[in-house]
Order: sequence, then C-alpha cells, then structure tokens
Amino acid sequence: MSHRKSRIRIGVFVSGVLLILAMWSRCRTGSTGACERIRAYVDTIQVINTHEHQRIFSEYEGQKLNFYSLLAHTYLQNDLVSAGATPLNPELCNRGDLDQLWEMCGLYLDYCRNTSYYRQFLRGFRVLYGYEESRFSQDGIRLLSEQIGENYSRRAEWYKDAFNKAGFDIMFVDQYWDSFNVNLDNDYFALVFNINNLATGMLNRSIQYRKDIPEEHNLYSLAQKEGYSIETLDEYLEFASRLFKKFVDHNAVCVKNSMAYGRTLDFPYVPYEQAKALYAQPIDSLSVEEKKALVDYMFHWIIGKSIEVDLPIQIHTGYLAGNGNTLSNSHPLKLNNLFLRYPKAKFILFHGGYPWTSEFVAMGKMFPNVYLDLVWLPQISREAAMRTLDEMLDCVPYNKFFWGGDCHFIEESTGSLEFGRDVVTEVLTRRVNAGRMSEETACDVAHRIFRENAITVFKLKEKISDDS
Repeated sequence: MSHRKSRIRIGVFVSGVLLILAMWSRCRTGSTGACERIRAYVDTIQVINTHEHQRIFSEYEGQKLNFYSLLAHTYLQNDLVSAGATPLNPELCNRGDLDQLWEMCGLYLDYCRNTSYYRQFLRGFRVLYGYEESRFSQDGIRLLSEQIGENYSRRAEWYKDAFNKAGFDIMFVDQYWDSFNVNLDNDYFALVFNINNLATGMLNRSIQYRKDIPEEHNLYSLAQKEGYSIETLDEYLEFASRLFKKFVDHNAVCVKNSMAYGRTLDFPYVPYEQAKALYAQPIDSLSVEEKKALVDYMFHWIIGKSIEVDLPIQIHTGYLAGNGNTLSNSHPLKLNNLFLRYPKAKFILFHGGYPWTSEFVAMGKMFPNVYLDLVWLPQISREAAMRTLDEMLDCVPYNKFFWGGDCHFIEESTGSLEFGRDVVTEVLTRRVNAGRMSEETACDVAHRIFRENAITVFKLKEKISDDS
C-alpha cells in the first residue's frame, strides 16, 4: 500500500479517536476554557491542505537559500512594494549579501509589521525555527538565514521534519509554472491540473501563455514531442483529452482555474460549431471578442471533461496577488451561469472571494455544487477571514468548507496554517460561548474544514492508488 494512502486511512481512524477523547476530556475538565479546549483539538488534526505552490525540489537545486530567497517569493514582498520598496530580485537574494538586502528592505519590513502577510510569515518561523523576536530584525534575519541554508541543504529531511512539526498530512500542489508536469513527491503532495494553459492555448498556437514557462511545456510543443499534430479544433480537443487522462492516471485530485489574473471570470456558453469556425481562422484575424469566445468555449469543454472524470474544479476568485491588476475580473458572481449550467460539476471557490465575501458565501448557500475554500484569506486579512467564516457558518452546511495555504515555501505555509487555526478556533469559540453551538459540533466543524471534507469531496481514499 502506498505510504500516502495508508497515512490517510490511519489519519481518519486516529482523528476519530482523538475527537472522542476530546469530547471525554472536556466533560472532565470544566476549569479549562472552551477556547483552549477547541484549540487543543484543532492542533491534533493532521491537515489536508487543499492548495499550495510548493516548488523547492527542482527550481532551487544547488543554491544556498537565505531569508530573502524565501521573502522574494512570499506575499509579504507585495506589502513591501506597496509600502514603497523596490521588488526583490531573486538572483540578488540568492547571492546572500544580507547587509545590502537589509538596507533595501529593513525599513519597509518594519512598515508592514501590522499586516497579516507579515504576521503569518513571522508565525511560521516561530513554529518551525523557534524564532521568538516580535519582529524581523537585521540580526534575527542573519540567524534565520544560517538556519534556512542548513535546512535546505537537506531538503528531503527538512520537509519531513517541517510537515510533522506543522501538522500537515498532504498538500495539493498547483504547478502553474509547469502546468503539464505530472511528477510530484507523492509522500507530501497531491497533483492538481492547472488548466490555464490548456484553455488559453486555443489562442497561443505556438507561443507560451506565460513568459516563465519553458518551451517544452507549451501545449503544441508537447503534442509534437508525443507525435501529435494539432491543426483543427477536433485535434486540439483530442490532445486535451489525452492530457486529462495523463493527470487522472497520475492521481490528480482536481483541476484549477486561475485565469482571473489575465481575464474576466465571465465565461458565456459558446457552441461547438462557432468555436470550430473561429479556430480555423488565423489568430491575427480574430477580434478581441472572438478570441475570448474561443477560451470561453474551451473552459466549458474542460468543465464537461471534469464531470466525466470526476475531478472537482477549483477557481480563483477575489483578490489578486501582486501589486497591480484588474480586480473586477475576479468577482465570484460572474460564475453564476456555470453553476446553473453544470449541476453535476463540483465548483470550489477560493479566497473568500475577497472583498466580495458575502457573494462568495451566498453562492455556497444557493448551489449544492458550490464549495467554499478559505485558502489564503487569513493571510490577506485575518479579520475578514473571521467575518467570512462566521457568515459561512450562519448560511452554509459545514461539509462544504476547506482550508489551504497558497504558498511557495513550507515556512510561509506553516504560518498560514497557524493563522487558519486561529481564525477557526476564535470563530467557533465565540459561537460556543454564546450558546449557539456545542463544543462537540465545534470540533467536528474544525475537523471537517482541515481534513475530512477534503477526503470526502476529492475522494482521496479512492483516487490515491496502492503501490502494492
């Protein structure tokens, strides 16, 4: 039996036992507050993290990393730029001139001490490194950099240690930078099929959608290497079906749409014959509306294929990472037509739809096929995450909730999990103390958010194959 599948099965049994013990313990320990008891239980849950971008095992091979190497790939850097700093250059960071980097960043780091991005990043170092300072100081960063360099020189051991210390079981990984790659370390990660390039490949033909994607990961180049020629829409769809099969065969748990970073989430239905005629024309001859129609058609096709192979569809909604974009592209209400048209699809909305959190909640309440993931929201705004979860609990059955970290490095993911635990614990405690929820129910809600819902909805026990 595979290590990961046996771990899920053991985790289900252990979590059930712990829930029973937690209930028994609370009956005997009347002097301990509800908050402490709920948090103690939350900390026992082996977390299934439904969204990450972990990428250290290949991209940084042979490099000695430091604090700034990590900072350059975190959300906290976005706050530094918002405060007035120059964006960090990863190559400069990896050279490791800590004094120069402090001169560039130190002042702006201090300006960000109030933000959730800063505090959750700090929290990760407290948990994994025992860092006790109340802020990132120049001397503290020097010490952390020494530890980071040592940890990442033994990557496999470090990830095992960090997973255990933080309380992670499995992370779903979206490799948006290498979207057709099916290779992952199955002891830690579950495969996600990012379909952005598959959808926008309708337009790109022989060029990359993103400049940072190597040529070998261009869909047309990939098809050519596998002996396929794509000249027509039918040939494109045939190869797309092959890609889906490849991901299913490698135990992919879902597909992911993050196209709101480059276009609107408005995907009107486009008939096959219209798309076929548009695909047959030279790209340069198409209008902006016609190009959009091709991608719209392809995402509808992807939804249909996802239903066929039983893969849930994660969709980025709301706030867009970075320091400049068209926020209105990502409004969750723009997806309403898809929820109506495809009742058999499982749509999972991300990030609380922030700042449209009530609309996000309303979609989960109204549609049986819409699920809600708090991923990233506690880092964006801890207070917004608490308000949103409270509203979710008022409106939506709790078997439809998930949590994810949405980070590139384990240190940031750990801080994200700590914030997620804080948010869930505080919201549940308020409800218990107000007499609106029993402690038993509160613990079950937490268990569902951090573990059980993912096992059920993504069918982890079925989709993760045995190796024996």
